[in-house]
Amino acid sequence: MSAHEFRGDDTGYLSWLGTHTAGYLINIHKNYNPTGARLHHASCYTLRNQRGTLTDPYIKVCADQVADLAAWAVQVVRAEIRPCRSCTARPGHTLTPATGRPSTGAGPITAGRYLAPPRTPGSSVVEAWADDYIHFENEPEWQMLLRNVITSQCAQLDPSADEVLHAVFYGDKPPRMDIENLVLYNLHNSFMRSGRNGIRFEHGLDTPAAPNEQAYRVSYRYALAPRSAGFSDWEQGRTVASFGWTELREFRREKVPAQVWLALARRRGGQPEPALAAATSFAVKIQIRPPQLNSPGPNTELVKGIIDGVVSAFQAHTDRSTSGEVAARLAKALPADPAEIEALLLEHRWAVLGVVPRLVFLRGDAVQWNPGDDWCDAGELLVAPPATGTGWAISGQIVELARRRNAPATSPDA
Repeated sequence: MSAHEFRGDDTGYLSWLGTHTAGYLINIHKNYNPTGARLHHASCYTLRNQRGTLTDPYIKVCADQVADLAAWAVQVVRAEIRPCRSCTARPGHTLTPATGRPSTGAGPITAGRYLAPPRTPGSSVVEAWADDYIHFENEPEWQMLLRNVITSQCAQLDPSADEVLHAVFYGDKPPRMDIENLVLYNLHNSFMRSGRNGIRFEHGLDTPAAPNEQAYRVSYRYALAPRSAGFSDWEQGRTVASFGWTELREFRREKVPAQVWLALARRRGGQPEPALAAATSFAVKIQIRPPQLNSPGPNTELVKGIIDGVVSAFQAHTDRSTSGEVAARLAKALPADPAEIEALLLEHRWAVLGVVPRLVFLRGDAVQWNPGDDWCDAGELLVAPPATGTGWAISGQIVELARRRNAPATSPDA
């Protein structure tokens, strides 16, 4: 059994984590109580977000192979160790004492090819090619492996103060699939280190040629690029909407889209720009100002929440049969009464990005935002100099896009 326990040894654990990016670990209380214990992949973003002492009172049991952790669990814990739901240790690999082996609940491996060359030492580029895009859930095992390779290599990117993470997805975009989901959210990774100064993303067109000269349907590219570089495959046209610095107070995770929407909807004024023509590509360009110097920078969830909120602020909800109940539920989480919320949702004058039957729909006892952002083919969330205080602030614009003529197959190297 080659599993190793790190107990009261943060330095040793962090060294292992940095040199065993394809490994696995169990996070468990030092008395081996399995309640709350989880199996993680070494690339899991939740491990990078932990604060305080990392190996006391919860120790880390690490190994290169899941089978070694299964053997450790049989001998030491004699109880099931559940997989983390946020990383590539899921959905199978539950360690069971009955068999001493990891059990997989993913079903048969679906055939699929991918190519993910090792990152050249000193390079600021991570690239991969595949037969299909990485699905958010119910993905075949080969996609889990590809996800792990990409995120492990991206975790090694260390941007300078003037660099941001530039992420590009090449190939056909599935209907109703957000580009930020394809290139960021579906990878179950925060990109917090590589994107700490900002994250730029876009939908490339044709899949670049792979180094092995085989044909693939899609491709991924992540590179450190100058903050001022802009998009590689798109030319910017007219500004469809813009807004100056807007205070958002403290972010509350799943409430971010609603917070952004309300703040921007309340400050709309003057004469709106002509609406964007249907089926026209656009980009959302945001600057974000953290409240303090040591505030965490952009991450995948923040990008998605802010982009959804901004797009929603310039669309309108048309289903009056649900607008009252939607407003009532939103009022429980927002500093606004239901009447104001409903009026802002139904306002067509500022819907320069079009209308959506149910911009917000009822889901269980809550609501879910559903902006029509199919044609949001690029975006960025860049960190601006911080201010003092406890709240976040954003400024930005929505711009029309056109495909760049003779667009390069890849974005410029940093």
